[in-house]
Amino acid sequence: MNYYYDIKLNFLEDNYMYYEWDKEDIIDEINKIPLYQVDSTTFNDFLCHNVKVESDFLEEIENKTLTKHEKLKYACIIADKNSAYAYEFNDEGKTITRSSLVLKDELSLLEYLYTLSIKKINYEKQEKLNISKNPRLEEKIKKFINLEIDKLYEEKRSDKLKFLYLEWFKTKEENIDTIYQKMKNQLKKEIAEKEINIWEIIKLSYNNV
Repeated sequence: MNYYYDIKLNFLEDNYMYYEWDKEDIIDEINKIPLYQVDSTTFNDFLCHNVKVESDFLEEIENKTLTKHEKLKYACIIADKNSAYAYEFNDEGKTITRSSLVLKDELSLLEYLYTLSIKKINYEKQEKLNISKNPRLEEKIKKFINLEIDKLYEEKRSDKLKFLYLEWFKTKEENIDTIYQKMKNQLKKEIAEKEINIWEIIKLSYNNV
């Protein structure tokens, strides 16, 4: 069995991305948890539906997840080559709670995933889940990034703008006006993982000052 170590998870009944976690949520500090790579169809079924796994899978993961204070009876991480999510199951094998991963943990896990083979999990797909939206937080992230790039542009801090642009769009650009305008236009759209990554990079840059 493969495991992943030393991550934080926030098990909730619905799907919430890590940036939607609330300060009042109970965050589990996981020392060790089973990890399975699956095909994309299986991953999406687990992500978008409640599922019921078979008893042999429950036996395989039973009491294998360790937190700082206890064992979680039935828990594991399910991942494909693009994303990862953690799940808890009840004694009948039904998913009861789920957790996204913090971005840096997910990126590290996906690198490790290339060393694993794909696991075939037998399961029954059940009711479809509602996918969470949090427009209030989305606007908060957009406002934060907008304020930063406005400030950098006004202060002519081209090096940091070029760095953020490279991290954001994965290509180099030397023209600061082009960089600024493309960033502003992108923030008029719905945010995705790349905008969340930029939000985290900006926050980290101030923490490291």
